[in-house]
Amino acid sequence: MDGEIESSNIFLKTLKQIKQFIQSYLPFAPLIEEFANHVERGADIEAGNSFRGLLTALGELLNSFKEIIKDGLCWFPRLMRWQTSKGEVSPVFEDNRNEGYYYRLKSYMDIHTRQEYPKELIQPEIKPENRTGTIEQLAQNVEAVEKQVQLMGVKMNRNRL
Repeated sequence: MDGEIESSNIFLKTLKQIKQFIQSYLPFAPLIEEFANHVERGADIEAGNSFRGLLTALGELLNSFKEIIKDGLCWFPRLMRWQTSKGEVSPVFEDNRNEGYYYRLKSYMDIHTRQEYPKELIQPEIKPENRTGTIEQLAQNVEAVEKQVQLMGVKMNRNRL
């Protein structure tokens, strides 16, 4: 019983660290929401001004999460995903010269198989209720698990007495 209590305490400590990590991203939630709204509208993203060499706050965020697929194509699977009939997908953008000033929505790619689907095929399924892995969802899931582990600990302590 003592070993199980110790394991649950270690697990709770790890959950607390994960929760702190997730909460560190909460200030970026409005920018992530802005990104998701652009994608859900099927719109391109103007992320800066190439003439002045300035990126917007969204542009800076996108640069930090950008994954190059091949020259001129990128995606952001760690930033936002959507569950569709074809699986969990993330948008693929054309980023001419890989400078990050302007992203043109091109297609969607399955997170697991890397199968690419035309924008027109997937776009009707790209809506807020199909988002997966949002920061808020992660925080809620961690809190739910944390409460369950704490309840298990209380029950174990009661059974021990």
